[in-house]
Amino acid sequence: MNNKSQLIKIIPALLWSGIIFFLCFLPGSKIPKEDWLDKIYFDKIVHAALYFILFFLITRTAKTPAKPILLLASFLCITQGILIEFIQGSTFIQNRSFDIYDIAANVFGVAAAFIFFKHYK
Repeated sequence: MNNKSQLIKIIPALLWSGIIFFLCFLPGSKIPKEDWLDKIYFDKIVHAALYFILFFLITRTAKTPAKPILLLASFLCITQGILIEFIQGSTFIQNRSFDIYDIAANVFGVAAAFIFFKHYK
């Protein structure tokens, strides 16, 4: 596979990663707040779904994803999620805070994608 086709395959993962960063770096005041969504932990569902999709976009860049690729994709996704939470916990973003449960939701999304990928690919 040449470099151009490899680059084309990685673009969706990079764009999705950028979307995650953009959404997570929005000031808290820009995010709609609905009480009923809090009751069903919608925020955590969104986190899990974002990282589930990111995992698949990363693994599709490999011709035949083997265990090392799956582990690398897991590492990249989880590292991004942790990094975002630490940045949210800093003073750089208004009305956002560090949330260990967001990290747990991210890890859950990656783990679900890993298991799904191993069983259905």
